[in-house]
Amino acid sequence: MKKSLSILMPLIGIMAFSQIKYEKAYFITNSDTKVECLIRNVGWKSNPTSFEYKVTENDVVKTNTIKDVKAFEIYNQIKFVRSTVKVDQSSVDLSSLSTKKEPEYKDEELFLKQLEAGDISLYSYYDGATKYFYYQVGSNNAIEPLVYKPYKVEDIKLRYNEDYKTQLSDLLVCSSITSKDIDKLQYKESYITDLFVKYYHCSNDSYETKTRQSNEGKFNLNLRPRVNFVSADVTNYSTKESINMGSKTSFGFGVEAEYVLPFNKNKWSIILEPTYQSYKSNKEFAASYVVGQKLEASVDYKSIEVPVGIRYYMFIDDKSKIFVNAQYVLDLHMNSKVELTREDGSVYNSIPVKTRPNFALGAGYNYKSKYTIEARFFTNRDLLGDYLLWEANYKSFSLILSYNLF
Repeated sequence: MKKSLSILMPLIGIMAFSQIKYEKAYFITNSDTKVECLIRNVGWKSNPTSFEYKVTENDVVKTNTIKDVKAFEIYNQIKFVRSTVKVDQSSVDLSSLSTKKEPEYKDEELFLKQLEAGDISLYSYYDGATKYFYYQVGSNNAIEPLVYKPYKVEDIKLRYNEDYKTQLSDLLVCSSITSKDIDKLQYKESYITDLFVKYYHCSNDSYETKTRQSNEGKFNLNLRPRVNFVSADVTNYSTKESINMGSKTSFGFGVEAEYVLPFNKNKWSIILEPTYQSYKSNKEFAASYVVGQKLEASVDYKSIEVPVGIRYYMFIDDKSKIFVNAQYVLDLHMNSKVELTREDGSVYNSIPVKTRPNFALGAGYNYKSKYTIEARFFTNRDLLGDYLLWEANYKSFSLILSYNLF
């Protein structure tokens, strides 16, 4: 335990003092003044109503709200434009869908995220449940909604108002955009932005696709060899015996599937990591109740651990990041047992291992999204969880290396 904490504490200390990254940006004031600055980029899954900024690196942090600025942009990454637009108030909950085909609009002042910019620009607004899309012809016209709405007919039939297809067919007039492109168009960001880019390429041969901050999740597959520092104690409550089975160093191997969530600048991920591990130990102890007055306790434990949990990244620079993760650990044991044998080799008692889940906490360092080292501490796991008179506490701490395949 002390060894585990002595390794984890420096990593936690680094995380506590890691700096928030402010990136080169600007904002436009209500008087149309452009102010160069550094804006804190937090990823913004939902559209913000304010943002933090510094005029210079050493300046104090200030806050601007939607009432203060017309627009702000982190260069080459993300841009928000203030506008009063129509927002559909209709429920998207299947149990309470509207029976009206037409959207039920209400005017709201929002920071719209600019997805594409051109003679016809594309924007989005996410309210925490649904993402809505908007377009603007030129720069002086109003920003209008692309109409999409699920609704019910006769309380049982689900229908969709897909007027956005007609709108885009009339707006994005180009020989390379066919009726088939429009028919298969889904009301999703990737589909609609791809159609706009296709239009830009068609109408302007010199158009260059802009680099946008990713709104898509990412899947990683990592190979994870490790060194495990493990120990176990076996307790028989009927005889009040407690046997220290000793500490062992063993090797394990896991494969981690990680899905990086598409918000908050990809700082959160969901992880699943099947891992093979084993522990084997023998210990002789005095037992006055058997012939020879000695027994040998043995633990032969093999399993596939299945930790599932969440990870949070903190960026140091463009190449380096540190992280913490918390996991709930399921355990699939394989022909494992705790056994007591007499001096003559005969079995006094053999108890099949039946484990209970436990938890794991880890912290680590990732370089170039390719190489990782992690220290992971596991809470105690009872190997004999289904037995009232027996207990086998299994304790483990792991140092894990990781290599990203893709």
